[in-house]
Amino acid sequence: MWGMFIVYSKVRQRAEMLASSRSPDVFADRNIGLEKESLRVTSSGGISQKDHPAALGAALTHPFITTDFSEALLEMVTPPCQSATAAVDYLTGIHQFIVQRLPDNEHIWNTSMPCILRGGQSVRIGEYGSSHSGQMKHAYRRGLGLRYGRRMQAIAGVHFNFSMPESSWSLRQALLESGHTGGSLPSSLPDTPGEQATASFRTEGYFQMMQNLLRVGWMVPYLFGASPAICSSFLADGEGDEFDIWNQSTRFAPFGTSLRMGKIGYRYREDEPIDLSVSHVTVEQYIADIIGHVSTPHPPYEAMGIQDENGDFQQLSAARLQIENEFYSTVRPKQIAKSGELPIYALRQRGIRYLELRSVDVNLQDPAGVSIQQVAMLEMLMMFAWLNTPVPLSAAEMARCTQNVQTVAHRGRETGLCLAAEDGEVPLQQWGMAILKALEPLAQWLDGAEEEALYMPALHAQMGKIENPDLTPSAQMIAGIKRTGSFFEYANAVSREHDQFLKQTAQDADLQQALATAVEESRRKQTAMEADSEGPFEDFLSSYLGQINRIPADA
Repeated sequence: MWGMFIVYSKVRQRAEMLASSRSPDVFADRNIGLEKESLRVTSSGGISQKDHPAALGAALTHPFITTDFSEALLEMVTPPCQSATAAVDYLTGIHQFIVQRLPDNEHIWNTSMPCILRGGQSVRIGEYGSSHSGQMKHAYRRGLGLRYGRRMQAIAGVHFNFSMPESSWSLRQALLESGHTGGSLPSSLPDTPGEQATASFRTEGYFQMMQNLLRVGWMVPYLFGASPAICSSFLADGEGDEFDIWNQSTRFAPFGTSLRMGKIGYRYREDEPIDLSVSHVTVEQYIADIIGHVSTPHPPYEAMGIQDENGDFQQLSAARLQIENEFYSTVRPKQIAKSGELPIYALRQRGIRYLELRSVDVNLQDPAGVSIQQVAMLEMLMMFAWLNTPVPLSAAEMARCTQNVQTVAHRGRETGLCLAAEDGEVPLQQWGMAILKALEPLAQWLDGAEEEALYMPALHAQMGKIENPDLTPSAQMIAGIKRTGSFFEYANAVSREHDQFLKQTAQDADLQQALATAVEESRRKQTAMEADSEGPFEDFLSSYLGQINRIPADA
């Protein structure tokens, strides 16, 4: 049982070694990006049925304001930022731009679980114009709706993107080797590998980070889960018996943290069994498994047909996965795809560029759905994974990781809750505190580069949540619902308060102008893409998906 805590002592040792020998400026080039989804809803709480507002630009081509599955599901995307403060400020600025341009009777629904749903057909699939790329985005979303239902696609979340400086991989290697020998960190680092070697070196490092992050992934729904309750309209007939009833419109899990990450959240169909397991032992096997799913037909999807009775595409292919993005995972290794490039092809060709953490709920307590202190803690979890000893993640351990997330999603605040570890069950509080204690030297070190302490206060706030579950966002959500009357009344009231706050708070004029300029540029770009889309869409799609056949067999 204590094996993991011995490893965490090495994390602390490496953090202390780093703090004693380097300035936090060596991490100055790390990048943070945020992607936050939010529904546009009417004053009555129903999902908007209107088009994506023209004043927000073209959803296909705007770099910072787009839509996810549905026409009403806004997705706000920051560029890579070099601090938690800059990332949240940029995201807040995008919100300020949007709320000024929504129809009068609409506002942003600032929580993960939707309300009020009037059946799956009330979730209108996103439209992206007549270009080949726009048609493909629409067809992909039709495929998601066909395979899993539209209801699930109304759920919103926050994606946290993180990359380390290129020079950090040699530094990490030195830290890991010093830990093995018991020595100190050398004053001079090894020569940086050549360009091709760097891509391989970096990719292996990020994959090891992902493995370590998955091992402690349950911490995210515990610390930041904010969806312990749902609107009854979200449930289909026969669902939700495991939840307590607060009133006719509200169901909740008394000790739940993130139902979005639980059994009623993102999931594959259970009535059509399908093996979508992916190995997390090596990056090569991970890519090979994804390729297998993207290229292997699934009979039930074949029976549905690629096109509907009108000849319109209702899915991109009949494969187990239409594209890599359909693989639901709490962490994804990512490479920036070029225009028209299949994501898995980009990953295989150029390796991992950053990690995307996808298990973060929209927090109703924050106008932008995420706070600076929360982003700082997510940074530290990424660095914990960077510092931890690399060990391949077996299928059995991956299953435990997945189960731990589910357990915390439904029961995370339960007194005495234990989670599954390699050597048996471990109390959540004990495990969580061991992770946070190991990060103390790192937090102190990172604060050395800040004008005002950020990381130690963020760390202490999370320790408080471990000691007292009533301090978690999920507990605050339950308290607000009980105080206000229902999930809808509470979420709607706070969302409308945020709407007024965002409209009245001082804005960054330069950012607002940049977003306005991007609106015009997005329109021009979409028009150009539509003019350039020549030939049948079928040929374009065949060429796009055909990239899978150009990935080397040894992938």
